[in-house]
Amino acid sequence: MATTSTRPTRGALFVAGLAAALLCAAAPAMASGTAPYCGAGMGPTADIAVRAAIEDAQGSARADGRYSCEPADAPQVFEVFDDPYRGHVFYASVTMNCG
Repeated sequence: MATTSTRPTRGALFVAGLAAALLCAAAPAMASGTAPYCGAGMGPTADIAVRAAIEDAQGSARADGRYSCEPADAPQVFEVFDDPYRGHVFYASVTMNCG
């Protein structure tokens, strides 16, 4: 019986998460009154993953009392073909400026 390793998948997910964290940490200086919020999402299509990431960032901003958000840059989308639990899936990361 052959077994498959999840190391390549875990490695790819780790690199994707690390890239998203670095992109959020390296956001350019914002104008006064706004703050950067990073969101992450997952879905069966890239569009759903991006929408989930935007909702995640907006939810975090709302918890801090910031209700007006706009994208800081283009969303980052990562496509994974062999996720051990979901198969083919998309992950997304966005940075929003919220004030």
